[in-house]
Amino acid sequence: MEIRQLEYFLMVREAGSFTRAAERLYVSQPAVTNAIRSLEEELGIQLFDRSQKLATLTAEGRIFASHVEKIMHGITTTVEEIHALKNLTSGVLMLGLTPLGGMRSIVHQLQAYHLAFPDIQIALREEDTTGLQQALLEDKIDLAIFAAPAGNPALSSLELATEELVICCSRRHPLHRRNTLSLTDLAGEELILLPKSCLYRQNIIEAFEQAESLPRILFEAQSVQTIKGLVAAGCGISILPESLVEDDGELTTIPLEPPLSLTSSVFWKTGHHLSHAAEAFLGLIKKGGSPHA
Repeated sequence: MEIRQLEYFLMVREAGSFTRAAERLYVSQPAVTNAIRSLEEELGIQLFDRSQKLATLTAEGRIFASHVEKIMHGITTTVEEIHALKNLTSGVLMLGLTPLGGMRSIVHQLQAYHLAFPDIQIALREEDTTGLQQALLEDKIDLAIFAAPAGNPALSSLELATEELVICCSRRHPLHRRNTLSLTDLAGEELILLPKSCLYRQNIIEAFEQAESLPRILFEAQSVQTIKGLVAAGCGISILPESLVEDDGELTTIPLEPPLSLTSSVFWKTGHHLSHAAEAFLGLIKKGGSPHA
Protein backbone atom coordinates (compact mmCIF):
# COMPACT_ATOMS: atom_id res chain seq x y z
CA MET A 1 0.00 0.00 0.00
CA GLU A 2 1.44 3.33 -1.08
CA ILE A 3 0.56 6.93 -0.20
CA ARG A 4 -0.02 7.56 -3.90
CA GLN A 5 -2.75 4.91 -3.95
CA LEU A 6 -4.45 6.50 -0.95
CA GLU A 7 -4.34 9.92 -2.62
CA TYR A 8 -5.89 8.48 -5.78
CA PHE A 9 -8.57 6.70 -3.72
CA LEU A 10 -9.64 9.89 -1.94
CA MET A 11 -9.69 11.85 -5.20
CA VAL A 12 -11.92 9.28 -6.93
CA ARG A 13 -14.28 9.43 -3.97
CA GLU A 14 -14.35 13.23 -4.15
CA ALA A 15 -14.68 13.46 -7.94
CA GLY A 16 -17.10 10.53 -8.25
CA SER A 17 -15.30 9.44 -11.39
CA PHE A 18 -12.00 7.80 -12.31
CA THR A 19 -11.70 10.08 -15.33
CA ARG A 20 -12.32 13.31 -13.43
CA ALA A 21 -9.98 12.16 -10.65
CA ALA A 22 -7.23 11.58 -13.22
CA GLU A 23 -7.76 15.08 -14.64
CA ARG A 24 -7.46 16.69 -11.21
CA LEU A 25 -4.37 14.63 -10.40
CA TYR A 26 -2.77 15.37 -13.80
CA VAL A 27 -2.23 11.68 -14.49
CA SER A 28 -3.73 9.25 -16.97
CA GLN A 29 -7.06 7.56 -16.28
CA PRO A 30 -5.51 4.04 -16.51
CA ALA A 31 -2.97 5.04 -13.85
CA VAL A 32 -5.79 5.83 -11.43
CA THR A 33 -7.77 2.73 -12.36
CA ASN A 34 -4.76 0.45 -11.94
CA ALA A 35 -3.83 2.03 -8.60
CA ILE A 36 -7.33 1.49 -7.19
CA ARG A 37 -7.56 -2.05 -8.57
CA SER A 38 -4.20 -2.90 -7.01
CA LEU A 39 -5.39 -1.45 -3.70
CA GLU A 40 -8.58 -3.50 -3.81
CA GLU A 41 -6.64 -6.67 -4.55
CA GLU A 42 -4.30 -6.02 -1.65
CA LEU A 43 -7.19 -5.40 0.75
CA GLY A 44 -9.36 -8.19 -0.65
CA ILE A 45 -12.41 -5.91 -0.89
CA GLN A 46 -14.18 -3.76 -3.49
CA LEU A 47 -13.89 -0.08 -2.67
CA PHE A 48 -16.08 1.42 -5.42
CA ASP A 49 -19.36 0.38 -7.01
CA ARG A 50 -18.65 0.68 -10.75
CA SER A 51 -22.07 -0.57 -11.92
CA GLN A 52 -23.40 2.97 -12.36
CA LYS A 53 -22.08 6.03 -14.19
CA LEU A 54 -20.61 7.51 -11.01
CA ALA A 55 -18.02 5.76 -8.88
CA THR A 56 -19.56 5.46 -5.43
CA LEU A 57 -18.08 3.92 -2.33
CA THR A 58 -19.18 0.49 -1.17
CA ALA A 59 -19.89 -0.14 2.51
CA GLU A 60 -16.33 -1.41 2.90
CA GLY A 61 -15.08 1.59 0.94
CA ARG A 62 -16.78 4.02 3.33
CA ILE A 63 -15.11 2.38 6.34
CA PHE A 64 -11.75 2.41 4.55
CA ALA A 65 -12.21 6.08 3.60
CA SER A 66 -12.76 7.17 7.21
CA HIS A 67 -9.42 5.63 8.21
CA VAL A 68 -7.55 6.91 5.14
CA GLU A 69 -8.62 10.47 5.95
CA LYS A 70 -7.05 10.16 9.40
CA ILE A 71 -3.89 8.66 7.93
CA MET A 72 -3.50 11.40 5.33
CA HIS A 73 -4.20 14.11 7.90
CA GLY A 74 -1.52 12.61 10.16
CA ILE A 75 0.97 12.51 7.29
CA THR A 76 0.26 16.11 6.35
CA THR A 77 0.61 17.27 9.95
CA THR A 78 3.85 15.33 10.38
CA VAL A 79 5.37 16.81 7.24
CA GLU A 80 4.36 20.32 8.31
CA GLU A 81 5.91 19.81 11.76
CA ILE A 82 9.13 18.46 10.25
CA HIS A 83 9.37 21.48 7.93
CA ALA A 84 8.80 23.76 10.92
CA LEU A 85 11.59 22.04 12.84
CA LYS A 86 13.97 22.30 9.88
CA ASN A 87 13.10 25.96 9.38
CA LEU A 88 13.45 26.67 13.13
CA THR A 89 9.90 27.99 13.36
CA SER A 90 9.04 25.32 15.91
CA GLY A 91 10.77 22.92 18.26
CA VAL A 92 12.28 22.62 21.71
CA LEU A 93 15.89 23.00 22.85
CA MET A 94 16.56 20.81 25.90
CA LEU A 95 19.42 22.59 27.68
CA GLY A 96 21.12 21.61 30.91
CA LEU A 97 22.58 24.19 33.31
CA THR A 98 24.40 24.03 36.63
CA PRO A 99 23.52 26.36 39.55
CA LEU A 100 25.95 28.82 37.91
CA GLY A 101 23.68 29.08 34.86
CA GLY A 102 22.88 32.70 35.65
CA MET A 103 26.38 33.86 34.65
CA ARG A 104 26.29 36.86 32.34
CA SER A 105 27.94 35.03 29.45
CA ILE A 106 25.36 32.23 29.57
CA VAL A 107 22.38 34.56 29.95
CA HIS A 108 23.58 36.68 27.02
CA GLN A 109 23.91 33.57 24.87
CA LEU A 110 20.37 32.47 25.73
CA GLN A 111 19.12 35.98 24.97
CA ALA A 112 20.88 35.96 21.60
CA TYR A 113 19.38 32.58 20.77
CA HIS A 114 15.88 33.69 21.70
CA LEU A 115 16.20 36.83 19.58
CA ALA A 116 17.47 34.82 16.60
CA PHE A 117 14.92 31.98 16.92
CA PRO A 118 11.92 33.32 18.87
CA ASP A 119 9.70 30.33 17.97
CA ILE A 120 12.00 27.78 19.61
CA GLN A 121 11.02 26.85 23.16
CA ILE A 122 13.96 26.55 25.58
CA ALA A 123 13.47 23.93 28.30
CA LEU A 124 16.10 24.29 31.03
CA ARG A 125 17.18 21.43 33.27
CA GLU A 126 19.24 22.45 36.31
CA GLU A 127 21.56 19.89 37.94
CA ASP A 128 25.14 19.55 39.03
CA THR A 129 27.82 18.67 36.48
CA THR A 130 27.68 14.93 37.13
CA GLY A 131 23.92 14.86 36.66
CA LEU A 132 24.12 16.84 33.44
CA GLN A 133 26.78 14.58 31.97
CA GLN A 134 24.60 11.56 32.73
CA ALA A 135 21.55 13.28 31.21
CA LEU A 136 23.53 13.89 28.00
CA LEU A 137 24.65 10.27 27.79
CA GLU A 138 21.06 9.07 28.35
CA ASP A 139 19.75 11.44 25.61
CA LYS A 140 17.53 13.28 28.10
CA ILE A 141 18.86 16.70 27.02
CA ASP A 142 20.36 18.07 23.80
CA LEU A 143 23.11 20.25 25.23
CA ALA A 144 24.54 21.21 28.61
CA ILE A 145 26.63 24.15 29.79
CA PHE A 146 29.10 23.60 32.60
CA ALA A 147 32.72 24.10 33.54
CA ALA A 148 34.73 20.93 33.02
CA PRO A 149 37.95 20.07 31.23
CA ALA A 150 37.62 18.37 27.86
CA GLY A 151 38.85 14.79 27.68
CA ASN A 152 35.76 12.61 28.02
CA PRO A 153 35.52 10.93 24.59
CA ALA A 154 31.80 10.33 25.12
CA LEU A 155 31.20 14.09 25.11
CA SER A 156 32.12 16.79 22.62
CA SER A 157 32.42 20.44 23.64
CA LEU A 158 32.66 23.99 22.41
CA GLU A 159 34.06 26.72 24.64
CA LEU A 160 31.55 29.41 25.52
CA ALA A 161 33.18 32.02 27.76
CA THR A 162 35.55 32.64 30.66
CA GLU A 163 34.64 34.69 33.73
CA GLU A 164 36.75 35.88 36.64
CA LEU A 165 36.07 34.50 40.10
CA VAL A 166 35.86 36.91 43.01
CA ILE A 167 35.49 36.86 46.77
CA CYS A 168 32.06 38.06 47.81
CA CYS A 169 31.27 39.18 51.33
CA SER A 170 28.84 41.33 53.24
CA ARG A 171 29.44 45.08 53.24
CA ARG A 172 29.77 44.72 57.02
CA HIS A 173 32.48 42.07 56.79
CA PRO A 174 36.02 43.09 57.91
CA LEU A 175 37.41 42.14 54.48
CA HIS A 176 35.08 44.37 52.47
CA ARG A 177 37.59 47.23 52.20
CA ARG A 178 40.40 45.10 50.78
CA ASN A 179 41.40 45.79 47.16
CA THR A 180 42.60 42.24 46.53
CA LEU A 181 42.81 38.98 48.44
CA SER A 182 44.80 35.78 48.01
CA LEU A 183 43.54 32.35 48.95
CA THR A 184 45.96 32.28 51.87
CA ASP A 185 44.32 35.46 53.20
CA LEU A 186 41.14 33.45 53.69
CA ALA A 187 42.63 30.85 56.02
CA GLY A 188 40.64 32.03 59.03
CA GLU A 189 37.38 32.65 57.18
CA GLU A 190 34.22 30.57 56.94
CA LEU A 191 33.19 29.58 53.40
CA ILE A 192 29.75 29.09 51.88
CA LEU A 193 29.90 26.90 48.77
CA LEU A 194 27.85 24.78 46.42
CA PRO A 195 27.53 21.03 47.26
CA LYS A 196 30.45 18.59 47.02
CA SER A 197 29.00 17.08 43.84
CA CYS A 198 29.55 20.39 42.05
CA LEU A 199 32.73 20.35 39.95
CA TYR A 200 33.07 24.10 40.46
CA ARG A 201 33.42 23.55 44.20
CA GLN A 202 35.94 20.77 43.65
CA ASN A 203 38.07 23.12 41.56
CA ILE A 204 38.00 25.76 44.30
CA ILE A 205 39.06 23.22 46.93
CA GLU A 206 41.95 22.12 44.69
CA ALA A 207 43.07 25.75 44.34
CA PHE A 208 43.06 26.14 48.13
CA GLU A 209 45.02 22.92 48.56
CA GLN A 210 47.65 24.13 46.09
CA ALA A 211 47.91 27.33 48.14
CA GLU A 212 48.25 25.15 51.26
CA SER A 213 45.28 26.88 52.82
CA LEU A 214 41.75 25.66 53.38
CA PRO A 215 39.11 27.67 55.28
CA ARG A 216 36.33 25.96 57.18
CA ILE A 217 33.31 25.27 55.02
CA LEU A 218 30.41 26.41 57.16
CA PHE A 219 27.46 26.10 54.75
CA GLU A 220 26.78 24.38 51.47
CA ALA A 221 23.73 25.29 49.40
CA GLN A 222 22.12 24.09 46.19
CA SER A 223 21.52 27.54 44.70
CA VAL A 224 23.62 30.64 44.15
CA GLN A 225 20.77 32.79 45.41
CA THR A 226 20.82 30.99 48.77
CA ILE A 227 24.59 31.41 49.00
CA LYS A 228 24.28 35.15 48.33
CA GLY A 229 21.57 35.47 50.95
CA LEU A 230 23.73 33.76 53.57
CA VAL A 231 26.73 35.91 52.64
CA ALA A 232 24.64 39.08 52.86
CA ALA A 233 23.45 38.01 56.31
CA GLY A 234 27.06 37.75 57.48
CA CYS A 235 27.15 33.97 57.75
CA GLY A 236 30.42 33.71 55.83
CA ILE A 237 32.05 34.51 52.49
CA SER A 238 31.98 32.78 49.12
CA ILE A 239 33.82 32.61 45.80
CA LEU A 240 31.62 33.09 42.75
CA PRO A 241 31.79 34.29 39.14
CA GLU A 242 31.84 38.09 39.20
CA SER A 243 28.75 38.54 37.04
CA LEU A 244 26.60 36.69 39.59
CA VAL A 245 27.27 39.20 42.36
CA GLU A 246 28.39 42.48 40.76
CA ASP A 247 24.90 44.03 40.75
CA ASP A 248 23.95 42.95 44.27
CA GLY A 249 23.91 46.02 46.46
CA GLU A 250 24.20 44.00 49.67
CA LEU A 251 27.47 42.35 48.67
CA THR A 252 31.03 43.47 48.01
CA THR A 253 33.26 41.76 45.47
CA ILE A 254 37.03 41.55 45.93
CA PRO A 255 39.37 40.32 43.15
CA LEU A 256 41.64 37.36 43.84
CA GLU A 257 45.39 37.72 43.47
CA PRO A 258 46.60 35.69 41.70
CA PRO A 259 43.33 35.62 39.75
CA LEU A 260 41.14 32.58 39.32
CA SER A 261 38.74 32.12 36.41
CA LEU A 262 35.99 29.78 35.30
CA THR A 263 35.63 28.64 31.68
CA SER A 264 32.20 27.38 30.64
CA SER A 265 31.69 25.14 27.63
CA VAL A 266 28.72 23.66 25.81
CA PHE A 267 28.72 19.86 25.82
CA TRP A 268 26.84 17.29 23.77
CA LYS A 269 26.96 13.53 23.29
CA THR A 270 29.65 12.56 20.80
CA GLY A 271 28.21 11.07 17.61
CA HIS A 272 24.65 11.87 18.66
CA HIS A 273 22.31 13.30 16.02
CA LEU A 274 21.50 16.80 17.22
CA SER A 275 18.16 18.48 16.62
CA HIS A 276 18.01 21.51 14.35
CA ALA A 277 17.37 23.63 17.45
CA ALA A 278 20.56 22.35 19.10
CA GLU A 279 22.59 22.79 15.90
CA ALA A 280 21.39 26.38 15.69
CA PHE A 281 22.53 27.03 19.26
CA LEU A 282 26.02 25.72 18.52
CA GLY A 283 26.11 27.68 15.27
CA LEU A 284 25.35 30.89 17.13
CA ILE A 285 28.23 30.26 19.54
CA LYS A 286 30.63 29.56 16.68
CA LYS A 287 29.66 32.86 15.09
CA GLY A 288 30.13 34.68 18.40
CA GLY A 289 26.46 35.58 18.39
CA SER A 290 25.48 37.93 21.19
CA PRO A 291 23.22 40.98 21.36
CA HIS A 292 26.10 42.77 23.12
CA ALA A 293 28.87 41.69 20.74
